[in-house]
Amino acid sequence: MENRLIITKYSDQYYPPTPNNFTLFLRRAILFQVVRFFILNYKIFKMLVRGHS
Repeated sequence: MENRLIITKYSDQYYPPTPNNFTLFLRRAILFQVVRFFILNYKIFKMLVRGHS
């Protein structure tokens, strides 16, 4: 006989975890979002320059 995990529909395993307070703070911090925006744009620009040379 096998030991199988029985998963019922709509159990807690199907829902994403709730973010903690630090994650919520980083999502709302404008300065952090601006810095991440420029980092992402720099990575994309670097990829474009490397592809067109």
